[in-house]
Amino acid sequence: MTDVDQMTSSSTGPGFPVSAPSRGDGPLHAYERYRTKDPAEASVLTAGVLSTNQLVVRDHDDRFEATCRSVGVHSTSLLYLTYGTDVAVDVPLPSRRDYLAILLPVSGQVHMRHQGREFDIVPGETAGVTYSRDALHAQWSDRASVLTVRVDWHAVELALGNLLMESPPPDLRVQTGPIAGPARRSLSGAAELLAASYDEKDPDSPLPPVVTRRLEEQVLLAVLLGLDHNYRARLLGQGTRPGRRVVREAVDLVSAEEQAIWTIPALARAAGVTVRSLELGFRKELGKTPREFVRDQRLMRAHEDLRRATPGDGTTVTEVACRWGFWHAGRFAAGYVERFGVRPATTLRSGDATTVR
Repeated sequence: MTDVDQMTSSSTGPGFPVSAPSRGDGPLHAYERYRTKDPAEASVLTAGVLSTNQLVVRDHDDRFEATCRSVGVHSTSLLYLTYGTDVAVDVPLPSRRDYLAILLPVSGQVHMRHQGREFDIVPGETAGVTYSRDALHAQWSDRASVLTVRVDWHAVELALGNLLMESPPPDLRVQTGPIAGPARRSLSGAAELLAASYDEKDPDSPLPPVVTRRLEEQVLLAVLLGLDHNYRARLLGQGTRPGRRVVREAVDLVSAEEQAIWTIPALARAAGVTVRSLELGFRKELGKTPREFVRDQRLMRAHEDLRRATPGDGTTVTEVACRWGFWHAGRFAAGYVERFGVRPATTLRSGDATTVR
């Protein structure tokens, strides 16, 4: 059992009553973990099941009452949270736990800011996906209650490796932010199944291990097939035909370099495809190979570094060429002249004297 299997006080899921939450609303009645009217205590107790947080109650409203009900199956936990009034919750520092959280509102509305994006989650329409290693700000309305699925990150990696029949990939990246449509419905369904499995049994009798394993697998499968991530195409059997998204991921990785880091095989692994598949995708989407694209991008970056250099700062053509992966001075100079019409040393001496074609 996980740390949230030890509970004190059951139902279906995000389809529950949409009136202002009270003791009788929502799922998991028999699995209440805590209830408090003290905001400081609520912040500490919430940190025990999610992340260290700062909780602010609007106007010190005496309607405040933090409630948490929770169950857990191995790597997966299901939590039902309410605060009774408007609150702001900030998670400013990375959590000591590494997990994904899928927030499924049951009633009210929550406004969220995560990874530079702001969005609302609304019952029956949108849910929110967050990653515990990134800061989070959430503003809960006074009617808000949320069912949260917490999934340990390592378990997601392990499940992905099992599905791909290989070692757990170290570079899995899941798209966070708002989700709607089939993705929200599949994750909501997995949460409802988990909640119903506990609500329909005697709280004093544990679920059989074979059932808890299947429930955990259901949630992990909903995460891996419902959410967008860099291995989803392979899971759906599209590894030999990478689409625009795969090429976009590789382009973004190369564009974000501050020096030459990515090799073509590493880019293919990051995009979750083979080198051959990445080449086919680049030819289809950009009309060039990944190697040609990377070379062009790095020539551009070298050009920018040389153009922005100032006299006396120690910049040399050799240093810039090596930074961007051009180890042969003659080939770098020839490629540079072909691309920009001048030698790299000329750009270094004249500053902003050339125009990118």
